[in-house]
Amino acid sequence: MRIFHRRRGQVTVELMLILPVFILVIFFVLEYGNIAYRTIILNHASYEFARIAALVGTDKPSGIANRTVMQQKIEHAKRKVFGQEAERLTVQVKVETTGIDPMYKKHRHQDVVVTVVYPLKLAYPGTSYILADEPRTNGIRKLKATARMPVEKAYLSSDQR
Repeated sequence: MRIFHRRRGQVTVELMLILPVFILVIFFVLEYGNIAYRTIILNHASYEFARIAALVGTDKPSGIANRTVMQQKIEHAKRKVFGQEAERLTVQVKVETTGIDPMYKKHRHQDVVVTVVYPLKLAYPGTSYILADEPRTNGIRKLKATARMPVEKAYLSSDQR
């Protein structure tokens, strides 16, 4: 009977040693789930923004892509979709020439590259410091997604007048 009297606090001590590690593992799983969810949303948003920019980029069949119009349309879509969170999103639009048509020199092949950056405020204690970008005390991790899409241009025959 004396053996059991000596071990009365052993379970409590073991629980106090294991519980913080177990809770930290649970927080890591929850935080990674939140990061994965936001990353999926961000990737989809960058794809849709690139699609919008590719469709509204030119007004003439052989015209050069207008980055300003693209940026305005994306900003409008960003505010419409994300609401108040739109202020935290940063969207960069870049137009790259990928080639020139050898048969019709005025026609340039262009791609629009849209990069979206979202500063995610991490929610859980412990993991918000470990998973955060510098400075770690802010508890913010910047998520970044990039999408590339060719600029859509109309059929060339209407431009040859």
